[in-house]
Amino acid sequence: MDQPGVESALFERIRLGVVVWHVPDTDAGALSLVAANPAASRLSGVKLEAWLGRALREVCPESIAAGRHETYADVLQQGVERTLDASCYPELGAAPVSGVMIPLPERRVAVVFEGVRAEREEDDLRRRNVFLDSIVDNIPTMVFVKDAVTLRYELYNRAGEELSGLQRQNILGRDDRQVFPKEAEFFQAKDREVLRDGRMVDIPEEPFDTPHGRRWLHTKKIPVFNPDGTPAHLVGISLDITERKLAVEALKRAHEELEQRVEERTRALQVAEEQLRHSQKMEAVGRLAGGIAHDFNNLLSVILSYTTVLSKGLDQQDPVAEGLMQIRKASERAADLTRQLLAFSRQQVLAPRVVDLNLVIDGMSGMLRRVIGEDVELEIAQGPALGRTRADPGQLEQVIMNLVVNARDAMPSGGRLTLKTENIELDEAYAREHVGVAAGPYVVLSVVDSGIGMDKATLARAFEPFFTTKKLGKGTGLGLSTVFGIVKQSGGHIAVESEQARGSTFRIYFARTDEALSNTTPPESAARARGGSETVLLVEDEEQVRIIARDILRGHGYRVLDARSPSEALALSAAYRDTIDLLVTDVIMPEMNGRMLSERLRVQRPELEVLFISGYTDKALDPEGVLAPGSAFLQKPITPDSLASAVRRLLDESIHNRSQIA
Repeated sequence: MDQPGVESALFERIRLGVVVWHVPDTDAGALSLVAANPAASRLSGVKLEAWLGRALREVCPESIAAGRHETYADVLQQGVERTLDASCYPELGAAPVSGVMIPLPERRVAVVFEGVRAEREEDDLRRRNVFLDSIVDNIPTMVFVKDAVTLRYELYNRAGEELSGLQRQNILGRDDRQVFPKEAEFFQAKDREVLRDGRMVDIPEEPFDTPHGRRWLHTKKIPVFNPDGTPAHLVGISLDITERKLAVEALKRAHEELEQRVEERTRALQVAEEQLRHSQKMEAVGRLAGGIAHDFNNLLSVILSYTTVLSKGLDQQDPVAEGLMQIRKASERAADLTRQLLAFSRQQVLAPRVVDLNLVIDGMSGMLRRVIGEDVELEIAQGPALGRTRADPGQLEQVIMNLVVNARDAMPSGGRLTLKTENIELDEAYAREHVGVAAGPYVVLSVVDSGIGMDKATLARAFEPFFTTKKLGKGTGLGLSTVFGIVKQSGGHIAVESEQARGSTFRIYFARTDEALSNTTPPESAARARGGSETVLLVEDEEQVRIIARDILRGHGYRVLDARSPSEALALSAAYRDTIDLLVTDVIMPEMNGRMLSERLRVQRPELEVLFISGYTDKALDPEGVLAPGSAFLQKPITPDSLASAVRRLLDESIHNRSQIA
């Protein structure tokens, strides 16, 4: 490189930018760069080495090249230094510069400059450091940094202070032996492992004694290296998992208790099944199912609620998250079994609406085709001008799904499945032949398969609970008994015809109605998920359920008065002088049931809204288990979302109704 009048070492090392231009006599466009030191490229942000030997007009607009030629020619003519007369030189990048132009021999001009960019970068760096320090200090998780050689603390954020109970001025510059002597050996052993192996170490559980008691941390320790590859620092991030650890342990104990009760109840069911006669089975097992549902749903409420709370914010790769997911799946299967028990024992709560059976089937058709598989042909024959019926849409869907699955299993090699709807009139003769059936207009759903069919012995036991022709482990024997229970509780009638090798036909009869279709628009879930500040009176005799329900409601902002019994609830209400907006009560309790309690409380507080919760009805709400219009009911097992949504929806509806009246 040609560097006239400047020593090579000085030219290369000087922190000022230096560029040298050759200024031709006449051709302004031929102005060219003949020398540029490293500082010039750094300050300008332009790789000037690529310009060497090239005319300025090749890299800049012709107008700029001409203007620079005129300026530099004037400097040469006058033969004196001149201050740069512009704040920004495009050929030196977009950064503002300041400096001088110096005339040199051989028609050359040196531009010596310093950039404002360096100062700006330093300011940006300072601001960035302040910004990052603020972020680290406000992270609600302990963050610390240690020197890789001395293992002394160099950074300790505010969350660490709160967790350890120590001020950072008593920590910074010291090592664990001085600050945490009890845990020092364990802490430093992990530190040395991180620095020796040069990789992150994950410590799922790290016990830690604090002034607030023993805590458990989930800590990740990460090495940070110098440019030469040697360890420079060790960064630690510690999450306080004490509440999660204690809750998981409590959850495990509850799950073990659930398994024990499931085993006990299962044995009781097996004994009952062996002892009962055909004419007594449905009634006896139904009563037992109600008791099972009550115990199961209380336990499942606790387990499902805690698994939901604990799962929030967990990394899906966390082994705890996987364990919680398995517990939740097992609990949901138990909840499904409980719902089946309630269905065939006719102790579930129904919320009937006026529906069109054709519309229900239309909504399920896509799912039904996926369930039966490609080797079964599905035909849907919908009767014209089909009448309407009053039924619980969710229970209708369960009836249809159970019958379709049963039909699919009866056609292992494929076949044809037909769903047919029609209007029909049942006469007195049919009513006399079928006990409990009244003559009149009906809507009929027929489910017809071309499967293996049933012999007479099997047909006679088709609706018995726990009776199945499937291999061990392939069925519970509750599918058709569930259908039977739902249909009977809904005021309907079911009949079946079948022959071996000729398939089966199930016909379900529902009474027709002339009432208008109910509004099927689902409520907005977003509004229901909100919390509130209203006062809720919670009545639940099962302690674990009461505690989790109380914590869920308080966590959503509500003021909660909780009572263990109806008498305690009445006393609380009498002593409480302010407004109670909502009663959340179990249905089945000692002393009196939830419906009776609500009637007593409404004598004191006529505007009180009521939300009933229960695992089964025991006919406490209605002799047929049908939810009265305007009543609000939440089926156990409860979860944080289901309880919070039901409470918010009911309170919002109450506010809306009062505003309409006003």
